[in-house]
Parts: sequence; C-alpha cells; structure tokens
Amino acid sequence: MPANASKRARTNPGREGKPRKKEPDWILGAVPQDALSPVGFRPEPKGAEARNIPDLERLAFLVANPALYEVAAEVFPRKTPGNAGRPAHYPPYIYLIFVAAISIFSSARSVEANFRLDSVWKIVVEGVRHCLGDKEADLLPETGPERHHWMDFQPKMIRALPRLREISRDTWIRQAIAQGLLSEERPRGSWLRPDRSQVINGDGTVVRPPSDQTEEFSVDKKTGEIRRHRVDPDAGIQTEGDGNSIYGKKLVAFSTRVAGKPHSRWFLNVDSARHRSPEEDPDREEEASVALRLAHEIIDRAPGVIAASFDTAWRGVHRTGLVRRGIIVFTRQHDGIKPHPLERFRYQDCTHDIYATSGRACERQITVNGKTMYSPLPVRELEVRAGNTWRFYHRVEIPCRHGAHTERIPVYETQEDQRIDPRTKRKKFNRTEHLRQVPPNTDYGDRLLGFRQDSESGNCTLDYSHRDNRVPAYGAQAALLVYLGFAWMINSISLATAAGPSA
Repeated sequence: MPANASKRARTNPGREGKPRKKEPDWILGAVPQDALSPVGFRPEPKGAEARNIPDLERLAFLVANPALYEVAAEVFPRKTPGNAGRPAHYPPYIYLIFVAAISIFSSARSVEANFRLDSVWKIVVEGVRHCLGDKEADLLPETGPERHHWMDFQPKMIRALPRLREISRDTWIRQAIAQGLLSEERPRGSWLRPDRSQVINGDGTVVRPPSDQTEEFSVDKKTGEIRRHRVDPDAGIQTEGDGNSIYGKKLVAFSTRVAGKPHSRWFLNVDSARHRSPEEDPDREEEASVALRLAHEIIDRAPGVIAASFDTAWRGVHRTGLVRRGIIVFTRQHDGIKPHPLERFRYQDCTHDIYATSGRACERQITVNGKTMYSPLPVRELEVRAGNTWRFYHRVEIPCRHGAHTERIPVYETQEDQRIDPRTKRKKFNRTEHLRQVPPNTDYGDRLLGFRQDSESGNCTLDYSHRDNRVPAYGAQAALLVYLGFAWMINSISLATAAGPSA
C-alpha cells in the first residue's frame, strides 16, 4: 500500500480508502549517492513567514498594476463617438477590477457593498489616477458599480474570454520576465538544480460551484411542493489525487515564484479542462493535454524556462515533446509501471542486465532469497546535447567485481524508440514513460516535487478566497473568468512586493 494511502485513512476517519494495491513481486535496491543525490546536498533554506496582507491593501496593489488597464483596453475597446447604443456607465477596466476583487472580498455582492463605500472606492479612483491620469480618474462616477452592472457586463467578458485569457497570459509572462523570473539573463543554476524562478509548476484543481444541486427540480416528500434549483451545467463528480470525490469543474494553472520570498508567486497561464466524455464536452481537452498546451505556450514566450513539473496525469507521451525542447520534466512515477528491459551489456568477463525501474536505469539481480531486485545505477552526470531536438543522457556506472563499467543511457525518445513494432502497431519503446531526466526518490527529484506541491497552495488560496470554499460562478467559462481575476490579484501583489522587503 502506498505511503499516501495511510495518510488518507488518518485524515478521513470513517471513510473507506482505496483498495489495497497488490505488492510487486520485486524489490528496489538502495538509492545511491550520485549526481542525482550528491553528498552534502542541502535543500533551499526556509523563507521568512508571509505576513497577512489586508483586503484593502490587496485592492490597492491590484488597481496599481498598469498592465491591467492595458489588457482591458485591448480586449474591451471603448465605443467611438457616434456609435449606436447608450454610453457605458463604467469603463471596461472597472469590470476587470471588479472580477479580480471577487477573490478579495469573497463574492460579487461583497464587492458591490465595498465599492459603495467612499473610502474603498477612493482606493480604486486613486489607482486609476496613478495609472491613467487625473482626467480619466475624474470621469469616474462617485461610487462603484452595483451587482447588476456587473451582471450586465459579465456576458460580454465571457464572450471575449479566449482573447482575455491569451492577452492576460502574454502580459503575465512579460511582467514576470521583467521581474527577473524565467529570464535567460538571471543565473539558471544547473540542469539538475535549476533556480526556482526558472521552473514552472502546474496543478489541476476542481473548483466547487455555489450549489451542489445536480437536479433542476426536486419534490418535497411531505408537502409535494416542486422546487426548482440552479444547477451548474459543467460540474460533475471528480476524484482528486487523495482519493476523495468532489463535485465541481476542472481548472489547470501554471505558476513560478522566487525562492525564499513570500508573496512572490506569479501565475503564468490558466485554462479550463474537460472531465466528461468528448461527446458531452467537445470544446475542451482533458487535464493532461490542457496542462501540456499551457506549458508549451509559456515556453514559446519565455526562453528562460529550464524545468516544468506536473502531477502523474502527465505520461510519457506528454513529457516527450517538452524534453525535445530542452526542458527538464519532472513528474512522479505512475503507479503500476513494471520494470522494462533496457539493454544487456556484455563485457569480456561479465554480463549485466539493465532495466528501467522507478524512473531510472537499474541492474536486475537475484537476492539470496531468490527475490528479484533492481539496484539503481549511480548516475555520474546528466549529459545534455543541444540542437533542433535536445538529447539527454545518464552517464551511469555499473558496479562489477571485475571493475566498474561506464555507459550512456538515453533518457529522451530516440529514433529507434519511435519505430513502430509490426506486432503491436505501437512505438517500439515508450522511453519517457519509463525513464526520467531527474527521477523521483532522489534529492534533486524531491526538490522539484516540493516545488510542484507548493503550487497546490495557490489553488488552496483560490478556495479560501471565496465563501464556503466555492467559486461564485456557474459554468466552466464563468469559473475560468473568476480564476483569471484571482490570478490578476495574486500577480499584482507579487508585483507590488517585488521591489520592497519580504512581505
């Protein structure tokens, strides 16, 4: 039974966990000290404790972000004089501020209530004055928009959602690079230990709708009254990584951050994902494909990215393309992958059978008890060959009583791997499914795993930013819109605190 299964049992008393998994009929040898787990390895020191930022200060940081107004102007251009229709009561950028403020004040009604207060609305006006000038600020109404203003403009934002997402993404990446994140000019560390600001970390989350109702109508058994309920059309039952079921919609996001600095998380890309069958939801991709697309979109715009991490939804087919682009891809090993033969090395006095096990090259041996054991081979170097297609190799050492041997094991998909087996009609070897550049259960692998796990705290912040941990939006598009606003709020905090002392 995996380690996290016992954790589930402790944290969910009275709830049945997953069925006990069948123990493998082989054992894994000790992980050696090598280039992946060097002698004297030290993780990054723990950073300072993050201070609590009050809601009004978060709002001030948000409205002081000049890029927010630029994006609003590009996505929602104002009407030119002479166009038909009533002039808007508020300029479009106010509604982008409004949707971001939902994640500050927990709901649209709370935003309305706060924006009707002179002291709060003054913060917004001063932010506009700082970014757009006195003339624009003086044109704003004396109080902020009410909820019905927001509800009238929300459909327009949803219709423009693809463009809003794309332009927000491009703007976030440019701002991140300007702050030294994902920059080619910043020290990049090494291939095995990249600087944290050069690593993009992805995570999928299920956001709960305002209501758990799954049926539009229900009948009161006592009175016979027929009641009508609002049902989220895109929500469904999903199982998270801890085995718990949750009703909601799937969203995927990528972010990065500065090592040891609180409030430095920077969201880079976000989109919704399909969790139903393609027939029921033909317009969206499933989580792994969405995450892969988001990662490629970031790398296209940020050449300083050196590594990407995600959960076990990424399989070999997803990792291959990123590896070809020269990216270190880290995921934990998927359950159920059996040892796969790599090569038999024959020397003058000995023969060694090498298998891919637990993400790395291992030698197959038989213990005195007749048990099959796979001993991880020490990796002395991660060799990198740049080009149109990047190539990565583990230079391994094969221990032997006749003297150690050195071999190079490719950890990228080779041309030989891509050949189709005439018998199975599949690729000859799914190498990136079985081998990792930085395998799990190594010091450097655990370091990258910690980065990915930290990205989950971003989604926890999303949940805690809204009442009852529910995103106040019905439908996948409306939920994505709220997430975009949330990301704008978090990035604005990062921007405001970047130049100052650790906040």
